[in-house]
Amino acid sequence: MSGYTCIDVETTGLFPTRHDRILEIGVVFVDDEGQVEGEWSTLVNPGRDVGPTQIHGVTAREVLRAPTFADITPVLLRSVAGRTVVAHNAPFDIRFLRVELARAGYSWTGTNIPALCTMELAGRYVRRASSRKLSDCCRAAELEVSGEHEALADARAVAALLTYVINATYTPPPWLSLAVEAHRYAWPVCTDSTIPQFVQRSASAPIRERFWLDRIVASMPRHPEARVDSYLEVLESALLDRYLSAHEEEALIEVATDLGLGRDQLDTIHRDYLMAMAAVALEDGVVTKAELKDLETVARLLGLSIDDVPRSLDAAKASTVRPVAPSFRLAPGDQICLTGQMSRPREDIEALVVAQGLSVGGLTKKTRLLVAADPDSQSGKAAKARSYGVPIVTEAALVGLLLTMGQDRDTSFDN
Repeated sequence: MSGYTCIDVETTGLFPTRHDRILEIGVVFVDDEGQVEGEWSTLVNPGRDVGPTQIHGVTAREVLRAPTFADITPVLLRSVAGRTVVAHNAPFDIRFLRVELARAGYSWTGTNIPALCTMELAGRYVRRASSRKLSDCCRAAELEVSGEHEALADARAVAALLTYVINATYTPPPWLSLAVEAHRYAWPVCTDSTIPQFVQRSASAPIRERFWLDRIVASMPRHPEARVDSYLEVLESALLDRYLSAHEEEALIEVATDLGLGRDQLDTIHRDYLMAMAAVALEDGVVTKAELKDLETVARLLGLSIDDVPRSLDAAKASTVRPVAPSFRLAPGDQICLTGQMSRPREDIEALVVAQGLSVGGLTKKTRLLVAADPDSQSGKAAKARSYGVPIVTEAALVGLLLTMGQDRDTSFDN
């Protein structure tokens, strides 16, 4: 391993293959221990209109003096070579980087760019991080957020979230194989050592009013599949203006295809998403006219029938659990603590745990899970676990998590 390159891009839109372009890029270097080593950022002249200024705060006048993506390519390639790229919803940023590099004349025959996704990591290692949004994940980890929709501020947030996760895991980290692949990855070769004149934005991005969909998204359960979460993050951004053009609909299908999601899967994902929205809307026991109208609008935009809204509300009322599976997952390197008399010999349970790449130890703030014969136990370990926010589960629940872990192992960090 030789460090991480945390990247965030602001763009003119959501779909790089449909002529959207990178408008701003922020890069923060983090070493293997989670210490920040340096950073750089610049506006990028997209060679087209800048898109929704009301969201990212960048004006057409500001990018006139900015370098093009081709201008910054040499320094960007030096920034990522031999390092692990990290981004929040990494497939989104990686897709833009690859398309922009191709436009700049670079091509290669290697596999997809290996990247670590803090959106996926937060679902695993940040307790209370139900939202996919970077700012919400940081707040759940009790990290300061200095701005949103500003590339450098968001790259710093990605770096802070990465450091939090590094400190919450063990050495070597669970994503070691991905880091080794990233270190060996064959990026296009660039011999140009030119450093372009970077241009910084003149003002912060505007603080956009958080509408009901924003608030409901922050409460939505995570999907257990990282690629579905990645698609939903793009979908939620597209839905914020409550309008999907035919161009956007086709582009979303293209995003889904890139992620390996078929049209039949999308229909199921959309229905589950609408039901999850209905469940969140019902949490206070009342669905207002405005909430109902939003549910109907989202149903229409997702290609569902208006009749799917009452069906989703009825299903949500009848369900005692959220329709989307919880995101809690164990990963190799996690530490498990056992307490109390189990139904099978302790050494048998420990053998199952170790076989999945986990470790068994005492209870600390880094403990991922406390397994207790009785989760309601008032033992010292249970009390300490509750004070640390460490989940307490039964022996049977542990076995279920271990089985799920075995099924997920081949795709856990496949970006």
